[in-house]
Amino acid sequence: MIGATIDAGTATITLDRPGRLNALTWSVMDQIRAALVELGGRDDVHALVITGAGAGFCAGYDLIDLDCAGGDLPAAVQSGMAASLNPLCQAIIDAPVPVVAAVNGPCAGGGLGLALLADMVVAAESSYFLVPQVSALGIVPDAGASWILARVLGRARALGMMLTGCRVGAAQAEEWGLIWRCVPDNDLMQEAAALARELGRRRGPVVATRKLVDSAVQSPLGEQLVCETREQSIALCDPGVSERIRGFAIRSRRHGRPN
Repeated sequence: MIGATIDAGTATITLDRPGRLNALTWSVMDQIRAALVELGGRDDVHALVITGAGAGFCAGYDLIDLDCAGGDLPAAVQSGMAASLNPLCQAIIDAPVPVVAAVNGPCAGGGLGLALLADMVVAAESSYFLVPQVSALGIVPDAGASWILARVLGRARALGMMLTGCRVGAAQAEEWGLIWRCVPDNDLMQEAAALARELGRRRGPVVATRKLVDSAVQSPLGEQLVCETREQSIALCDPGVSERIRGFAIRSRRHGRPN
């Protein structure tokens, strides 16, 4: 259902149901979350990459699996979201190390939420983003899509994307600021791994900055300044930070620049 590898401090979690475009089930969600928690807590893992096997990142929830389950559908979905989907979304955004999504092919429904909740998203040129719940199924977006799209795109584009179910290609997604970078298909994993390694080298301030950005929308300026002060104090306790500041000051003096 999923695969996990570690290379040079970067762990890669691969959704591995290529025959179903890596569609999600409650069990797969639990597996992803368990991998995030386990790998994120290891001393030898400094960053995480999430991607999909085969021709797609993730097609959303596996509706065939859901249909075959039978029973009380509203109750089953509510229970599954509370027990599996929502904790998975929270695990991504609360990960103790940087998280990079490497999006290949379709990224739809719940898969879109999982990708966009990562700290940074790199997408292959052939990939696209799609929210089909409203237009195709008559239900509402989930997996945090309404939260992240409204923050990233603004109300007009977020509603347009969610209500019409239109496809947004990777190049347009980069232009809109939905993702960090659109790259050639063959370069996707190399680019994602390089970005993860870069973020992993300074994972402490990266994770702290993520927290600051995620809290900024609802926090008044006064509260945000207090949060920044707290996180800055924590960062400055790292001896390496003092060394870098000292090195920068020395180089500035050497070149006659003010500190």
